[in-house]
Amino acid sequence: MNRREVGRRVVFWDFDGTLARRDGMWAGALVDALALLGPTDVTADDLRPHLRGGFPWHRPEVVVGPLEATAWWRRLSARLIGAYRAVGVDPDTATAATALVGEQYYRLDAWQLIDGARPALQLVQAAGYTNVVLSNHGPELPELVTTLGLGDLIATVITSALVGAEKPNPMIFEHARTVSGAGADCWMIGDNPIADVAGAESVGIRAVLADGVYPDARGMTVLRAAEHVVGTGARGA
Repeated sequence: MNRREVGRRVVFWDFDGTLARRDGMWAGALVDALALLGPTDVTADDLRPHLRGGFPWHRPEVVVGPLEATAWWRRLSARLIGAYRAVGVDPDTATAATALVGEQYYRLDAWQLIDGARPALQLVQAAGYTNVVLSNHGPELPELVTTLGLGDLIATVITSALVGAEKPNPMIFEHARTVSGAGADCWMIGDNPIADVAGAESVGIRAVLADGVYPDARGMTVLRAAEHVVGTGARGA
């Protein structure tokens, strides 16, 4: 019997759009950071077109390996400064605002749990699964998960910023499986059909599309996804 057959039962969870959402996402964080420096008429809608590329998850084929938090933000700074400059922010202000974006992005009061997220985590935990967050995210995600009140339900938080690989790259899934001690009975639940579902399935992890928070959803709500995992696990027991 190999290690995967005797390992833990694990559910890997995406974060953004699956368990929680941030108001305005990255464009909103840039506006919040800029506003700390003085009055501004720049809006999230102004910035959003200039943030459609340049983030690490836009090039998941590139693996950079483990990074420290400061190194990850340094990689991102040119993209953020460029977005500010594209909407007319002067160079000095753009640089100063960029230094504040991380703090603003992970500001607790900007985030909210998605309906059903906590009951979903409770359900799979009660069924004997270990909950692990696996997300394309910045280095501060573990602290955010705890401050959102999920620390009692999440055993481990794995963020691409600290792994140096982005979903759907197989490396991050294999890393997550090793770190969590996952066995054959493991799942990925997320809202992205490529990064979460296709990425997980490419390495033999069963996956469920949980994009019920979106008007054009093709998958399940997060609670329904949890019920599917538990029900399938029970039938296979």
